[in-house]
Amino acid sequence: MQRRPTLSDIARLCGVTASTVSRVLNKKPSFSTSPEVRRKIEETAEQLGYVPDLAARNLSRRTTRVVGLFASPATHVSEGIYEPLIEGVLEALHASDYDVFFDLSASRGRRLPFWRFDGALLLQCPRPETVEELDRRRVPYVCVNETVGSPVVRVLADDGMGMRRAVEHLAQLGHRRLAYANARSNSLPHYSIAERHETLLACSKELGVDLVGLHDAPFADAKEFIVSTVVDQGATAVITYDHQIAVAIVGAAAGLDLRIPEDFSLLCFNDVFPVVLMPTPLTAVSVPAREMGRVSGRRLLENLAIRGPNEAKEIRLPEELVVRLSTAPPRREGRALGRNRPESSRSHQRQELHTE
Repeated sequence: MQRRPTLSDIARLCGVTASTVSRVLNKKPSFSTSPEVRRKIEETAEQLGYVPDLAARNLSRRTTRVVGLFASPATHVSEGIYEPLIEGVLEALHASDYDVFFDLSASRGRRLPFWRFDGALLLQCPRPETVEELDRRRVPYVCVNETVGSPVVRVLADDGMGMRRAVEHLAQLGHRRLAYANARSNSLPHYSIAERHETLLACSKELGVDLVGLHDAPFADAKEFIVSTVVDQGATAVITYDHQIAVAIVGAAAGLDLRIPEDFSLLCFNDVFPVVLMPTPLTAVSVPAREMGRVSGRRLLENLAIRGPNEAKEIRLPEELVVRLSTAPPRREGRALGRNRPESSRSHQRQELHTE
């Protein structure tokens, strides 16, 4: 067959009407036929490679059982927290026989897909035009790890809790001088950037911990950061906004002959690859990504079942601290940084940064 198979093709091969084929393949609950006919129709459809026409199906049904997933193309959906988050979304939606399509377009002025769909899930930084059109079409949507628009519900990680647990852990180990590697200047806008930093300031003040360096400035260069905070200002522990910055700091520390956690402890957000595989596995704040996805999918399905106005709510899921070998009590006062490094070598570290 050189063209796409149709309901009529299946009906002709099975000796039934096209409406019978349609009812069987669409699993109409009120339609009954013999098991033999049903099996023959399903097997014939599979052999021909038949798939239903989405537009035609939408015309005849009040529900499409299709949900859109929208994000920025700069959102790395196949890595970091987004891989388990999307897996959680799909787990919830597929369990209820919903299909999902992705829209990661960056084109300004591009409209939503022309076909109907029942609802949407918004990940990080969807296009403003997308949010506006969803509201205009009155398509219910859930924000997961995002705070834009007027969603049915927002499902977020409790970043304040995560940062508090990080600072308390380091303070309990005895650290009194901390450095914070904030988000990079090219990071996508996100509520976690402000929440983590604001909680860091409040919690450090409560616990009598000093913050060194430009903790409110975007992170730029790992080597410069370490020399400025650890070598020059005596920070004994570093917290990083995400795992990618932590990996950069691990590499820069090795180049400066500094050891983790002997010379400084390191703690990061996002317990994802390759955090646990680093030479010294990293202590990390675990963002509940998979559960965020599951909860988001379920809450959207609940709204679709109610089909009525719903007051927007916010759900915060707790973040956990996973303690590994990269955090330990601070180095003893007066102990040289690095492997038996004298003070003259510390001066060389600072000079090395400016001669490259």
